[in-house]
Parts: sequence; structure tokens; C-alpha cells
Amino acid sequence: MDRHAYHTLQILDHIEKTPHVTNRRVASKLDVSVKLAHSLLSKLVSKGLLHIRKRHSRRWDYFLTPRGIAEKARLTYEFMDFTMQFYRTARRRSAEVLAGLRKGGVERIAFLGAGELAEIAYLGVAEHKLELMQIFDDAHAGEEFMGLPIEKVSEMPKTTAERILVTAYDPALPMGERYLPQAVRYLLDGGMSEDRFVWVFGNEVGSQKDGG
Repeated sequence: MDRHAYHTLQILDHIEKTPHVTNRRVASKLDVSVKLAHSLLSKLVSKGLLHIRKRHSRRWDYFLTPRGIAEKARLTYEFMDFTMQFYRTARRRSAEVLAGLRKGGVERIAFLGAGELAEIAYLGVAEHKLELMQIFDDAHAGEEFMGLPIEKVSEMPKTTAERILVTAYDPALPMGERYLPQAVRYLLDGGMSEDRFVWVFGNEVGSQKDGG
């Protein structure tokens, strides 16, 4: 599923639940600019997937057309199929990456991201007898992951973990290579080295640097 299809599914799903939609609300949901959100909505209307009903000068409600309902069903099936592929590939790749790190002498790692990919990767941590020292995720800071407190990304430069496995991902392109959240890019701009990061979908297996 490409980014455009993912955005389309997210918008159709949201409008099916509530007709009251604004460009700003769509932008927030998709993490895109308001201008792009307006463009996406306009395209769905022009394709006949949505129709608009004007409530008053400042409110426009959106509704799925029969064509929009059919397209949402098709994209939902495609997304479910892609999700199964993602889980299978993520399990294999994360295990291979962690095995490569362990073989290279790495013992202590941290996770960047506390979502589904982290849960999948944790199976490889236990399998290859690595120590998960910390996990960083601003969206879940203060919660727990496998008994560890989830910390803010701003604390990451202090970690003593030898490698940081990137278990965060772009939901529109979950198997895209070398993804980093914006908060981490600010740290890199501030002088933090990228050398300690390892990606599930961004490295050649067996090419990870050793723990020295």
C-alpha cells in the first residue's frame, strides 16, 4: 500500500465515522500540511468518492458515496493483506538484525518506538539474549514497555546502550528505509551521531558494526 492509498483509506474511514471534517483535522490525523489535506479531500470529491453538504458558511459536511464505500472496502482489504505481510517481514528482519548485532559483540540495546514493531522486535531480543536497556517514544512517555519505563526522545543522547534499534516507522510506508521521527532529527542537528542507530528495514543483514 502506497502513501496515497493509505491517506485515502484514513480519510474515508474518518468520514464514515463523522461527516464533520475540516482541512485542519485531516492534516492532524495524517500528519501532513493543511494545504495537502485540502488537496486530498478535493481529489476524493472530484473522483466521486465523497459528496459535500453545506450546513452554513463555515461548515461543510462530507459523506461517502456508494463508490466511496466500495473503495474503502477495497482499500481495507488491501491494508489487511499488507499488514500481514508487514508482520511476517518485520519478524524475520528484526530477528536477523538482532542476530547480526549479537554476533558482532553488541549486548545492550535500546528501542526507538514503542509500537507494534517494538513488540515484534522484542521477540528477537529474548531469542538472541540481548539486554533491552531503554525505550524512547514521546507519544507513550511515562507508560511501560515490557516492564521498562518509556522515556522521552530528548533523553536518548544519555543512553549507554551500544545500539538503538529504530522500532518507530512511518505508518504510510512502514517498510520504508531509515525512517526517523522529527524529534530525533532535531537531536541529530544538535550533534547526536547517527552511527548508533540500526534499522529493521534499512540495513543489509550482517553489515552492522560491532560493539566496539
